Amino acid sequence: MKPVTATPAMGTHQGPHTRLSDLPGAEAALFDLCRPFAPADFVPECTLVQPDQIPFPQDQLLVHHQHMTVVLEKYHGAPVEVHVLEEHLDGDIYTRKIYLTPRGGDKVVEWGIVKLDFQYMAPEVRDEILAKRLPLGAVLIKHDVLRRVKPRWFLRFPEGGPVVGLFRAKARGSEDAAYGRIGTIYCNEEPAIEVIEIVVNCEK
Repeated sequence: MKPVTATPAMGTHQGPHTRLSDLPGAEAALFDLCRPFAPADFVPECTLVQPDQIPFPQDQLLVHHQHMTVVLEKYHGAPVEVHVLEEHLDGDIYTRKIYLTPRGGDKVVEWGIVKLDFQYMAPEVRDEILAKRLPLGAVLIKHDVLRRVKPRWFLRFPEGGPVVGLFRAKARGSEDAAYGRIGTIYCNEEPAIEVIEIVVNCEK
């Protein structure tokens, strides 16, 4: 599968910063994270699932407390590279829509949306994240940031649904159902990062 082709655009997303812990559930969290990249009429479509309802090998890639960067690199046997499709910076709040590919190939293995609060990060960590040369997990590991990954919800996204459509220009009818998770990454025990991570193309 060819990567999604897009030109990253830096813009300003206005609006209050809401934490996952402030939201009533998975759908509200999904909407909040997708909102900067979605059309005005966007309505997320997903099914909340338990870990034992996630098929193999997606369960191995999602049901853990590690950085997805580490797990994907081990599974696919190569370092992964980050590709930023769109990004927004509003004060200390930085959000971006990305996909990951194994180095040397064009197979997309993860779609993701990340919201970071830079007030909890050192300037050198912020600068390297904004440089977009390494995946987020690799940056945090490189700078030895004390971190804790906490998955909150596991989700199934229907074939050609609106969330999948945020990542694929021709999503409808062109992609099987996908599985993902929403979670928080604590940096030095502060809720610094919120993520949607969707694994795709899991065959080796």
